[in-house]
This record gives sequence, C-alpha cells and structure tokens, in this order.
Amino acid sequence: MTTFARARGEIALLALLLLADAMFYFVVIPVGIADPDDFGLDQGLPPSFSARVAAILMAVIMAIRLVHLLVTPAVAQAGDEASNSQESENAIRNIGGIAGALAFAFGLVPVLGYYLGGVCMVATLVAVMGERRWSYLLWQPAAVMGFIWLLFDQVFSIELPVGLLFGS
Repeated sequence: MTTFARARGEIALLALLLLADAMFYFVVIPVGIADPDDFGLDQGLPPSFSARVAAILMAVIMAIRLVHLLVTPAVAQAGDEASNSQESENAIRNIGGIAGALAFAFGLVPVLGYYLGGVCMVATLVAVMGERRWSYLLWQPAAVMGFIWLLFDQVFSIELPVGLLFGS
C-alpha cells in the first residue's frame, strides 16, 4: 500500500471525525448540558465549558493533522515484508493501547482513582509505544497527571474521582 493511499484514508477518517466533532459541539452539548440563562462569568464557568473546550481542542488537533496531510506530498512505498511487519506491529500496539484505555476507564479509575490510574495508563501506553527507558516511564506519566491535576483541580476546580481505595 502506498503512502498516498494511507494518507487518503486518513484524510477521509479525519473529515468524518471533524463532522462528528461538529455534531457534538452544535447538537449534543446544547441538548445535553443546560447552561442557566442568567449565568455569568462572575459565577464561574458555565456547565458546558469543559465539553466545549474539549470539542474545540479536538477540532484544532484534527485540523492541524488534516492540513499537514494535504500539504505534505505523499511518497510511494515498496510493499516489502518489512512494511508488512511494521503494519502488524502497529496493529498490535493499537490493540494494546485500546485495551489499556478500556482497563483505565473501567478498572483503574473506579479502584485507584483518576490520578493514580492515569499514571498507570500513561506508563502502559508509553511502554506499548516502544519506550523502554525507566526514567521516561516514570517522569512522563507523572508530568501528564501533574498537568491534568493543575488544570482540573487548581484552575477549573473540578474534582476527579479518587477511587474506592482512597475514597472516604
């Protein structure tokens, strides 16, 4: 398979995801999250704020990738055994990443809480992506969870789940 064919498939997927993100922003959020009519910034952030920020960030990231795919010329690849092996390895990594995310959502967060479960998940995903240096497997998850704690707990005053192990 050529790089151009892969890029064309990714462009189609990104267009579909951007459409789904727009539906989320313009339909799901207004219908699902009711903001009070007289709600002002002096009372804090409206309930739909974090959902809107997430939708906007997803759209920006996807748009950047879409522009990159459209601007960067595609180069043909030889369909040799090495590229098939790489595709197989990528498929296994994708399955591992999805399994790690599901374990995080349904197993780690309810028991360990968001922060400790998040450290475990990020460390697992970084390892699945091929990182083997222990220093990276320790500081990267800590930095990501530290940023999430700073953003949600300190800036937005949103308490994330603490889990059964640490809950009162």
